[in-house]
Amino acid sequence: MPTIPGVDESSDGRDALVEFRKANDSIGLRVVEGQFSLLSRKLYNVFISTAQKQQRPGVNAPIDEPSAESYFWIALQDVVKDTKYNSNDYETLKEHANELQNIRVEAESTKMWTSERLLSGVKIYNSKGLKSKGGTVWLGFSFPPEVMHMVLKPTIYTKFSLWYQTQLRTASSLALYEVCRRYASSPSHLTNRDKWERWYYTITGTVTTDVNLPEYKYFKRDHLMKSVTEINAITDIEIELLEFKEGRKVADIQFKVYQKAQSSFELPAIPIINMEMIERIMALGISKDEATAIYTSYDEQVVLAHLHLVESRQKNTRAGPLESAAAYFKTAIKKGYANGKVIEVNEAKPVKPKSRKNLRERFMIARAKDALTHYDQLVSAEQKKLLATFAKKADKSIKPYLKKGLEMTLVRNAFGDWLATELWGEPTDAQIIDFLESEGDD
Repeated sequence: MPTIPGVDESSDGRDALVEFRKANDSIGLRVVEGQFSLLSRKLYNVFISTAQKQQRPGVNAPIDEPSAESYFWIALQDVVKDTKYNSNDYETLKEHANELQNIRVEAESTKMWTSERLLSGVKIYNSKGLKSKGGTVWLGFSFPPEVMHMVLKPTIYTKFSLWYQTQLRTASSLALYEVCRRYASSPSHLTNRDKWERWYYTITGTVTTDVNLPEYKYFKRDHLMKSVTEINAITDIEIELLEFKEGRKVADIQFKVYQKAQSSFELPAIPIINMEMIERIMALGISKDEATAIYTSYDEQVVLAHLHLVESRQKNTRAGPLESAAAYFKTAIKKGYANGKVIEVNEAKPVKPKSRKNLRERFMIARAKDALTHYDQLVSAEQKKLLATFAKKADKSIKPYLKKGLEMTLVRNAFGDWLATELWGEPTDAQIIDFLESEGDD
């Protein structure tokens, strides 16, 4: 098969640390036709990054013809580097680029429903002919109009680095990372809570039908825990799975997300594993894979504290024998028995109406403050775009004061509330309660 000349397979991809912006509305889209693979997800992010650098089609066009001017172009050797696709076979890359063109997604907000193809066209060009082993190979791609606008001029977006996607090894991990990364700066540090079935479609990138929908326990085993472990080990965020039950079955899930203090690319791609700790977890009757997943999902001191808790309980003859040390340990560490903080609950306890109003107000104020901090860090052009969008959507009571700008407290507060919702969605009771617990509220 044709090879890709000039690819340096020894490259570690660290120049891929350059960030690109992905519109929040395009994160976690619902696939209604086609299917995402790991390579097609990586390709699409490379396409977005490339388009944002070039800002208009036709740049680097390798051929002088009208059709080429409507496409963005990237050398295939750069695609290989930014996707960490370790092969000299561009036929597979071509297949996955075509796969992207066949994917149709839907997005729905309170005011609009949209159905779009991710790509409107794909081209491959080799200066010496497609069947030639020489020449420079170029990949061209074009976006549908609405997608093009979201790619080039995203108003509400999350920043990503191509570096982390080169390290992730499954499509589920990359999909979950993108969704959770959006909420890393949220004051509640919580993603949306939803039915686990909807999360299944979002994370696996499969068409939203009931066909071949697995049991939750298999979805958790094959996708959720593996993705959580991988994301925590090699990306710039820490995430934790939260489960909410109806009766004895898990109905909804959600993720807690925190930004790591230090960029993960400075660490080894494979986490350093304390095998002595793993063996102590296994001694409780837990498999090596699950023990490793638990170890890499929590801070080592948290794991150690809960091991001490369970081992002490086993030695306590007055309390009677444990029916299952493994089950007790997993419940204890998930609910934070050793540190006095409940991490996961079946349902949040109802709050008195009067208190709930006050709690919500405190949360909304803190959230708006974080949103304004985010705004203040943006460049002037992006700030102007946000203000223009806010001006169009602002309540009638605010519009007479917009000319005074954010210097007026009334306008600044309204803008902060609006921007927080655009960034992180509508707040939920679970987010409010979690935020207040983190603030030490009783």
